[in-house]
Amino acid sequence: MATIVENKSLYEEIMQKAKRVGEVAELEAMEADRNATISQRVADIIREEEIHRLILPKEFGYPQLDWRTFVDMISKVGYYNLSASWLTYFFSAHNSWVCYYPKHIRDAVINQGGFVADVFAPIGKVKPVEGGYIVSGKYNFVSGINYCDWVGVGAIMQFEDNDKPERVGILLKVSDLEVVNTWDSLGLRGSGSNTLIVNDVFVKPDAILRFNKIVEKSQPPYEDFDQDYLYYNTPFYPGFYVGFAAMAVGGAERVVEEFEKHTAGRVRFSGVNEKDSPTSQRVLAKLKLELISAKALLTEYITMMETDKSGPYEGAKYKAIRAEIIEKCTQIGIKALLTLGGHSLLKGHPVELFARDLIAIATHITSLYEDGILGYGRHLFGVQTNIQG
Repeated sequence: MATIVENKSLYEEIMQKAKRVGEVAELEAMEADRNATISQRVADIIREEEIHRLILPKEFGYPQLDWRTFVDMISKVGYYNLSASWLTYFFSAHNSWVCYYPKHIRDAVINQGGFVADVFAPIGKVKPVEGGYIVSGKYNFVSGINYCDWVGVGAIMQFEDNDKPERVGILLKVSDLEVVNTWDSLGLRGSGSNTLIVNDVFVKPDAILRFNKIVEKSQPPYEDFDQDYLYYNTPFYPGFYVGFAAMAVGGAERVVEEFEKHTAGRVRFSGVNEKDSPTSQRVLAKLKLELISAKALLTEYITMMETDKSGPYEGAKYKAIRAEIIEKCTQIGIKALLTLGGHSLLKGHPVELFARDLIAIATHITSLYEDGILGYGRHLFGVQTNIQG
């Protein structure tokens, strides 16, 4: 079963938008690396092209993308710059959880037009008070927060209709919080994943998003909703995490092309052209095959999302496929770097930059290879894993 592009002319339009973002981010890659954030210019282009609105419900008047188009858009930006791809993905996908809020909240956030960040690690402290809650916490790794007006943060809460505490998301205005510039990483430096301080901020009960309810049923709790919306028709977590694999594939494709180009122009001290070396020939063949494999797995992942809709699904399988894709892409970056030799270590060499960024993608909690593969193996033997995707 092939994944479907529902509107070919829209697909081409979206690829051009992605190319525009990617090309500018590529030109500014080293500046973003030094500054630990993409520039205002790149953020403005994402906003101008309305990329953060492309997977909203149709009631907001923007073109809904199918999964193939959305994934290829993220991969396209990733081909040029992975930090920009990371934020292109997040600024698009983060509106998805906003769409599970009551209408007055979702309209307020989306119509205001700002970017949305999130960090759902359940570390926040929530204290009930009259009329709502007081929220506090220190959250690290809040990607793109420099350019966001809204943010979702995580906590654990107890509700009367559940005998167990559950993980929640809490919507806050960034203007009510403190952003601390702490991002100094090996890779994805342009993501600007800084620290957020939430200090005794009041929220009303309707700002609390119960993820358990979304997992139970991908459709929202209210009756009048867009039946065609992507996230209402696929398991939520697999759909929310697909961008990590998508950007990795785009970055790996660029690495393979750079490896081939630099190998073709490389001459050893002995005078031998490196493209005539059996070593590099074998490595290029292997890199190409691994990329083909990663792309095929990504297509399988999309097919699963299109098939599973909002019914029962194998969360552990999704996580394992995503981890396998990202592992393959990361190893493409590392193998290319090691085979090209010392000149590819120079700061700003595209393989050096992409290899660092691919490693950073692989360290994300949803990408960890050993976790993903072990979880799927346990699932295959009938062990309850509680992996949601």
